[in-house]
Amino acid sequence: MNDKELKQLHNKILEIVEYFDKFCKDNGITYYLMGGSALGAMRHKGFIPWDDDFDVFMDYENYMRFLNIADKKLDKNRFYFQKENTKEWLLYFSKIRMNGTTFIEENLKDKQMHHGIYIDIMCLNGASSIKSIRYIQYLSARILSAIALSHSSYKTNSLTKKIMLYLARYIDNDVVKSNLLRFVRYFNNKEHTLVGHFFGRASFDKTSFDKSYLGKPRYVKFEKLMLPVPSEVEKYLTLRYGKEYMKLPSDEVKAQYPSHACIVDTQKSYKEYIVKEKNV
Repeated sequence: MNDKELKQLHNKILEIVEYFDKFCKDNGITYYLMGGSALGAMRHKGFIPWDDDFDVFMDYENYMRFLNIADKKLDKNRFYFQKENTKEWLLYFSKIRMNGTTFIEENLKDKQMHHGIYIDIMCLNGASSIKSIRYIQYLSARILSAIALSHSSYKTNSLTKKIMLYLARYIDNDVVKSNLLRFVRYFNNKEHTLVGHFFGRASFDKTSFDKSYLGKPRYVKFEKLMLPVPSEVEKYLTLRYGKEYMKLPSDEVKAQYPSHACIVDTQKSYKEYIVKEKNV
């Protein structure tokens, strides 16, 4: 993707974000920029220049409220709500996709689903203060993700991931998945001081942090918008990326974050590309 195409993609993502931000404000839902989106806000005042996605997270209470309200109130003429843990979208986070656009990812190109440009909405779950139990929460989430990915054409060079994907096929049943998810989310109904983003790509030691980091959202510049980050975003980014997170990474580090899509079109629906593929 060249710079012009990436800029066009960023502009479409911003349209989704602007709508999503107003939707959350109108419905009393608190969210925060996370991961690379939070880093981009603090370091670049917008997108990381080579990044092609946008991520937010919410605590469990706000996430569950969002799932319920989005099903009922989302502008379905403009957007599509891809809800977590459904037949179409097996993973344990949700997306808002823009109708009439295309963002087809290599590992999902053969799946019958909405392939529009999107933003990711993640859930922060309550995390145990006991490290060994917290690790089991993390491992349970990883197994659930492996089960979901085993249904796609997901490819990896990691031997560990290949083994997990292979084994996931043999434990793929509703009872196992229900129990694993129940454990991941067990502490949401308990007193807890930690929260964890267990379904992301971060390693275990970077997934959990004190929930006081979230606090009242701080609004910072993100391109033309003002968007919320955790009140102690510096502590969160230090945990996630290290103390020198404000420094630009090396080309080697950038290479660890390749483009997510194999086909991007900001003007045409993914349906046109799917039809073309079938006719080849």
